[in-house]
Amino acid sequence: MNIIIIGITPIGEILAKYLVEEGHDIHVVDPNPESITQLLTQVDVRALQGDVSDLAILHEAHIHSADLVMAVTNSDTRNIVTALGLHSLAPNAKAAIWVRDEQFTTNTHIWNGSQLDRAILITPERNALNLVMDLLEIPMAFEVTSFLEGQIHIAGFRLLDDSPLIGKQLKKIDKNQDNRTLVAAVERDNETIVPDGEFVFQSRDRLYLPLLAGRELSSAFAFLGLEQSHLRMHKTRHLIGGGGRMALHLAMKLEQQGFKPTLVEKDRQRCEVLVARLTQSRILQGDVTDPALLQELIDPSTTYIALTGNQEINFMSSVLARRLGSGRSITMFDNEGYIALSAFMGIDAAVHPNFTAIGQIMGLLRPCDVQEAQLMLGGKLEAVLIRLADTAPLVGKILHQADMPKGVIVAALVRDGQLLLPDGNTQFKAEDQILLVSSRQNKSKRKIRQLVLAER
Repeated sequence: MNIIIIGITPIGEILAKYLVEEGHDIHVVDPNPESITQLLTQVDVRALQGDVSDLAILHEAHIHSADLVMAVTNSDTRNIVTALGLHSLAPNAKAAIWVRDEQFTTNTHIWNGSQLDRAILITPERNALNLVMDLLEIPMAFEVTSFLEGQIHIAGFRLLDDSPLIGKQLKKIDKNQDNRTLVAAVERDNETIVPDGEFVFQSRDRLYLPLLAGRELSSAFAFLGLEQSHLRMHKTRHLIGGGGRMALHLAMKLEQQGFKPTLVEKDRQRCEVLVARLTQSRILQGDVTDPALLQELIDPSTTYIALTGNQEINFMSSVLARRLGSGRSITMFDNEGYIALSAFMGIDAAVHPNFTAIGQIMGLLRPCDVQEAQLMLGGKLEAVLIRLADTAPLVGKILHQADMPKGVIVAALVRDGQLLLPDGNTQFKAEDQILLVSSRQNKSKRKIRQLVLAER
């Protein structure tokens, strides 16, 4: 596909990187020559210096044949105006617009007009905030991604040294249908594995499990050999590092659930804003990298969430919080490299806002009827929710006879509003929604398309 990215921002850079890996033709437009030079050292794209108001630049980017135009500058207003202005030049192209301000994300009237009704809103901050809430609701998970507004989660758990799974073969584990747990993927020594029946668990494996609404989380904990006591999270104390927009909205969500979080913010004026907006939270002016301050606020019941605007401070304060005895630490990163490093440094969970945007865009570009898409494991793992048309070749087939490609697993199924964990005897029906999990390095995308695309 011909994709045009307007703006070389961190989210623009990461979108360009992953879309190039997917084999798309990428044009990037930005007025800053230094940004262009830096991007070209990292990604094989065609970068054009100039403004989108320059028709010559747009023609050079093949705007008339564009399949997707993404406006991802640092200005919400500019992104919206860009999408409006390019509509007449690329009327058949889809538009993806990065927006952050609530006045745009919550104002549905803006998106109901004839020129923006097909626009996709890229909202990584809001998505990331939802992921933090998911992590808080699923104890012990180091990563969580959500589908169908939280009806399906895929959660990552570390296998502890004393887990009863260690040394066992997947096919020999008791699979009681009522409490059955499915393993969608495993990371071991930086290798991403979609396990088959012959897979044998090892200590420190990182398992990704689909969790369905209505099924007890205690079943997954029992499967993993985790202490059931960790499920009782009502005594958790939430300590939030930073007082910016995301920290404020997280505190508001926690207050709505009856919690009384503590926020530590360095700027006095921002503290005054927080005091005015929050009714049940404790606001402290201070530095989250100050060991003496954190020592007073942390005990084993504390979950520390680092949401400052500086990822280095997020990293350092999260490591410090764990070393001072916090029960759990969750941190926000923009840099992919920090995600892998965080686990080695004892940080329990890392959230990368821009990965949520990649999932949105990649789902948009799939040829089949993708409802939602997400990346996990630092971009190594992909999950897509697909609806089966009545003429899809997979319809009517039983899973163990469906010739699914190796390294691809059906992690969940939705039928008539019912959430199911499929097994080998599951028969697919028209209008089923199936959640497929695979490594992004898997070479079977063409075969998957052949199974799920409607026959013409």
